[in-house]
Amino acid sequence: MLFTGKGYKLPALLGVLFVATLGCFGLIMYLQFASGTKMYQFLYWDIFLAWVPIFITLVIMAFCRLGNVKVRRVLMLLSGVIWLFFLPNALYLLTELLHAFRLYKVNPDSRFWLDTTFWLILFTSFSAAVLGLFLTSLCVWIIHRILQKAYNAWLAWIIIFVLLWLASVGVYIGRFARWNSWDVLLKPLVILTDVWKWVSLAGERQHLLAFSWLVFAITVIFYLMMYISLSEEKACRPRTRM
Repeated sequence: MLFTGKGYKLPALLGVLFVATLGCFGLIMYLQFASGTKMYQFLYWDIFLAWVPIFITLVIMAFCRLGNVKVRRVLMLLSGVIWLFFLPNALYLLTELLHAFRLYKVNPDSRFWLDTTFWLILFTSFSAAVLGLFLTSLCVWIIHRILQKAYNAWLAWIIIFVLLWLASVGVYIGRFARWNSWDVLLKPLVILTDVWKWVSLAGERQHLLAFSWLVFAITVIFYLMMYISLSEEKACRPRTRM
């Protein structure tokens, strides 16, 4: 089987992330109650969309067990394309840190860091950002394992880095152009027009690259840490005496 053994406890990881998601929801509800507003109402939907790549990843894992090779490859290819379009939704949560300063009007002449509301907003947005990094890393790790079974290790790593870069660009499209994953099917020509503008205009291109590389670097560092922690640590296993 693909994920067996003591080193791969996927259900436990999903359970922890589910509890973390409930924790984020709890912070949002408390923040709304404390402020008497609908602050961060949008975050419920954004977090749900962040889980969509995980759901698609589990579907891909199920397709891996199909006996018919041709059917398996076609279904995995189609679901893989859909997965790639939805992957930026998980990484997009990283940009929710913006709202810690957009929803709280910081007065530089005051000691705003003494205000509990500021920290509550900051911790809420930070929790969503970390959750997005974990969700992104987990589903990418599963895809990475599948690629390692199908190809050699170097090619699998190259594909993973390309996927993370494309996801970073997708975050840029979502944050600044406000396009959704399903707009790829509904408004493909409009998206291509925007992408062409970003590529052809020097200022737009510089902004796209600077933002995407920053997101990419953060994601890669986080993913590498998670990849190492999820790998079997043979050196840490106790030696058995003969």
